[in-house]
Parts: sequence; structure tokens; C-alpha cells
Amino acid sequence: MSPTAQDDAISIAMTPALEAETEMLLAQRTRDIRFSPEMAAAYRIKTWRQRSKIARSWMVWVGLISMAFVPISFLLAPASIWSTAIISGLLVPTLHACAYPVWRKPRSAAVEGLSLIVLMSSVMIAYGALAVAVGGRNYELFLIYILYVNTIAIVVFNVEYVWSIALMISSMAIFAGFEVCNPEINIEEAMGTLVFYTVAIYAVTVARKTQFLFGQKAFLMLMRDRYRSEALTAANQQLEVLATRDPLTGLGNRRSAAELIDRLWNDRGTAKASIAFVMADLDSFKRLNDTAGHAAGDECIRRSAEAIERSVRAGYDAVFRYGGEEFLIVLTNATPDLAWTLAERVRCAVEALGIVNPGIDKAAGIGGVVTISLGVAFARDEAAPELVAKWADDALYDAKHSGRNLVFLSTAQSDNRRCGQSVAAVQPGNSASPSKAARMMA
Repeated sequence: MSPTAQDDAISIAMTPALEAETEMLLAQRTRDIRFSPEMAAAYRIKTWRQRSKIARSWMVWVGLISMAFVPISFLLAPASIWSTAIISGLLVPTLHACAYPVWRKPRSAAVEGLSLIVLMSSVMIAYGALAVAVGGRNYELFLIYILYVNTIAIVVFNVEYVWSIALMISSMAIFAGFEVCNPEINIEEAMGTLVFYTVAIYAVTVARKTQFLFGQKAFLMLMRDRYRSEALTAANQQLEVLATRDPLTGLGNRRSAAELIDRLWNDRGTAKASIAFVMADLDSFKRLNDTAGHAAGDECIRRSAEAIERSVRAGYDAVFRYGGEEFLIVLTNATPDLAWTLAERVRCAVEALGIVNPGIDKAAGIGGVVTISLGVAFARDEAAPELVAKWADDALYDAKHSGRNLVFLSTAQSDNRRCGQSVAAVQPGNSASPSKAARMMA
């Protein structure tokens, strides 16, 4: 299959109906292939370039050969040179020139088929008239010549089989009319010649049908390969999404977070001091899960993820679900004041959701909503990303144990802040690092 044909096939919209029909037809014998109107239209789109190029090339070359026949005919019938010049040199090329524009753009199957039948029938009648004008032994020679041309046209033109049959019938009808009227032979000879050429041209037409069916089968195989390739591509894309995205929130997962952090650490153009990690964890989430159920817990995580993502800067910051109810926000081009502002914005956004935590009601005897605690740490040139993540995790731990619903900023240069008020600085590594299980219980 040529690249052009493949491009045409790609332009065809694959529908479930076409896919099902493709599999059904390929399961049948080749001779039993019958296209639905939708499949036939798709096949015509795919074969248009080839059909039009062949038809237009035929018209150009046959027109030129017809004109070249004028000097040749001078040797065969010098007395009829003027008739030959008018018919073969002028009329026949004009007929081809008139049919040429029909094939400049896609048409219906009926228009294509009729244009070829009218063209070839007109040419055959014109040469039949020339045969009458020439007479003698050249009468039969001219008729056989043009019948031979029409036989080749049946093979060459890639039209639906019904139009190949119609062209065959038209050609034989015209040939029979002129052959019976040939004064050089009797009726028995005319009928014998007619039967002989009818059988021959019918055999060619049957071969054209086989060629047409194999063309349809090749198209079906191309379509099947295409939609299987599309299905494989879609499956690979889905696997990629599953491998890098959290299915509940749509946020990136730990793997995609690691990939982003690795790119940032390897980018010499990114200043490490402008990168900050924000570790965020929903407060008292276990109580929500235990009292309201896992469905309510999942909904809480999903809504909180949306609030967090809305609170950061698009194009600069990335939010990841780091595990359970914990999130990681990676800030770039950030300063301590900006990091604090964004973290505080996240904290307020989650609290503003007003998601009721019935576990807090039972434990404290008062109404409570879901809140979030956050720990912020900035990168340094000499620090590995794992160490920066630990600093942010330690700051989160301190926020949890200082009352929850807080933001703690942990750097070597900046003071920690608690809800906008300065508190004692928490240097990286100063806080004890409890186990993750203990932190989740907080």
C-alpha cells in the first residue's frame, strides 16, 4: 500500500460500525465481500487519488495516441486522411478533454461510471464512423482496434464492478452494430466474430471483478491494522496515565513527582533555592474514614485535591497525591514569602470546603470540618531531594503536633510562622522524625 493510500485511509473516521463490519467481512471468503453504503463510501475516499490519477493519465495518453494515429493512418488509408484527421486528430482528443474535468475532484460512483461509459462509447462510435468512411479491410481493423482500447479501459479504470459490466455491454453493443453492418463480411461471420469478442471481453470483466474484490480486501486489512494500532496506542496511553496519575484525584502520583523532581535537580538553569516542597496532610482523616466510611473519605480527598490544585500557580507549581490523605506540592520560582502565601491559601481553601468530620464531633463533642496541615522546606544546592522532602515532612509533623490546621515553614534562613504569627524557628533535622504510621494517626 502506497503512503498516499495510507494517508487517505487515515482520513477516514473509524466508527464502531465500520470496525465490526471490517471483522465480519474479513472472516468471509473474498468473493463474498459486499460493502455496506458506509464502508463503500470509506473505500471510495481511500481509492480516490488512485482512481483519479489513473483516469486522467488515461485521457491524456489516449488523446495523444489518437492524434499520433493520424500520420500512421496515412499509410493504412491515405484516401481517408481528412476523415482520420478530423475524427482521430481532433474529435477524440476533444472528447477526452471534456471528460478530464470530471475527474479533478471526487464525484459519486454514478457520475464516475457514467462519465467513462459516455467517453468510451463516444470514442467507439467516432472510430466506428471512421471505419465506415475508410471501408475495405480497414473497416474491421478499426473496429477491433477500438474494441481493444475499450477492453483495456475495463481493466484500467478502478470503478465499481457494475460500471465495468455497463462499459462491457455498451462496447459490445456498439461493436455489434457496426460489425453487422460491415459490407465486407456476411451475417454468419459477423455473429461468429461478435461471439468470440464477447467471450473475450467478458473474461476480462470477470478478471476486473476479481481485481476489485482484492482491492476491497486490501482496504479492509488496512482498516483493521489501523484500528488495532489505534486501540493499542489508546491502551498504552491509558497505561501511561495509570502509571503516572492517581485514579481518584487525577493528580500525579509519587512516580510522576519523582520524575519532575529529578528533572528539576538535573536542570542547571533552575536555582535550587527557588524550589520548595510543601508536604500537606488532611487532619484527623482516620476519624473521618472510621465514622463516615471510605466513600466519604474518598470524596473528601477528591474535593481537597481540587481545592489544592486551584490554590497554586498554573505553569509553575505541581500538585501530587503522595499517599493516602497526604499531598506534595512542588513550587518553582518561589520565595519564602510566596511559599508561605501559597501554603496558607491551600490551608484556607481546604477549610473553606466545610466538609464535616463526624469523627471530630464524637471525640470533642463539638462540630468540626476537615482541615489540612502543611510543612514547607526549600531546596539547597548541597541537599538531595530526599533530604528536602524530609525537612518538609518534619515541618508538617511540627504543624500537626502544634495544633493542626497550621503552616510551618522550615528553612535554615527563615523563621517558622504559625497562622501569620512568628514562632520559634524549626531548623531541618531539629525535630524528631516519627514513623509514618504514627504521623497518620495524628
